[in-house]
Amino acid sequence: MLHFEKIKLKVTVAKMNKTVMISGSRSITNISPALESIDKIINLKLSIILGDAIGVDKLVQEYLHSQDYPDVKVYFALWSGNGKPRNVTGFETVGVPGSYSDRDKMMCSISNYGLALWDGVSRGTRNNINLKPNQTKIIYF
Repeated sequence: MLHFEKIKLKVTVAKMNKTVMISGSRSITNISPALESIDKIINLKLSIILGDAIGVDKLVQEYLHSQDYPDVKVYFALWSGNGKPRNVTGFETVGVPGSYSDRDKMMCSISNYGLALWDGVSRGTRNNINLKPNQTKIIYF
């Protein structure tokens, strides 16, 4: 006679952390209208990815740094292998082969949501919105 024991297996499912790509126009010099949305992202403890340009990228990095928010990665273009991160406020950086457009496409492909701070003119921000049309909140400046 065979004897079988019931074994209880405890399975732990890791919480998948959602990622938000924050992008925006280089011409924007004040992100105050977007702080409520950024604070919601912080309160939800979502991962944040963004670029290394002047304008929105730099201002959002500075804000996240002032809030001691740790879950941030800054993506930069490697161009022909010579690219270096610019305007980084102490966060982890990730180099992406190619141009700024390639960097943005990469960030759009790995993010779950987008937050776009747009001046209504910037082609790069418009392209990011178009790459994630149903998952991007747009704040117009």
